[in-house]
Amino acid sequence: MNNCETIKFYIFVQPKGFIFKITVIMTLGPKQMGEAIIKNLKEKTGKSLEEWSQRILIHELTDKKEIIDFLKNDNGLGHFQALKIFEHLNGKNIYKDPDKLIDQIFDSERTRTLFGYVSSRVSEIGDDITLRPCLTYIPFYRNRQFAILTKTKGDKIILGLNLPENHTGNGLFEPTSKLGGSDRINAKKTIDGKNDLNAKLMDLIIISYNNN
Repeated sequence: MNNCETIKFYIFVQPKGFIFKITVIMTLGPKQMGEAIIKNLKEKTGKSLEEWSQRILIHELTDKKEIIDFLKNDNGLGHFQALKIFEHLNGKNIYKDPDKLIDQIFDSERTRTLFGYVSSRVSEIGDDITLRPCLTYIPFYRNRQFAILTKTKGDKIILGLNLPENHTGNGLFEPTSKLGGSDRINAKKTIDGKNDLNAKLMDLIIISYNNN
């Protein structure tokens, strides 16, 4: 069975006094199906895409499995509904206003200033780095995602990196597998101020950059 949604309508034909009802079924492609799922979220689930996104933000969920399990198991959504919401959060849809997304995540003057400082230091590592803001975190890409920034409690931010396998992070990072919607991010550290971004930490960011 394919993952398509169908539209059914009827055509009535009346040749020589007889009426025939012909059922025509049209199948939506993946793109149209996704658009239909998003469009009908409010009607089908009681919440719009933006409202579901806010719930995920409130619960501070970033990992794909966490988000989908939360939507399906805790809120009763279908698999494809949950998947489309995750894809929206994970940046697979193009966001028209990335600055607004950044302001939404780092919503205090302190975290916004700290984000600006850390992101500028990370971006200085190479001219092939791009930022692709998502709804709950900001990923940094080279060839692949090598770092993310997101907010945590206490007006602090979290830096996540993709360090080489078995790298300990020199005692500065703790292991993680649930950050940024990608299992590539395997180490995280809380950043509480500009002084936390010292030379040792920058060396680890460069290692993550070179690892991707």
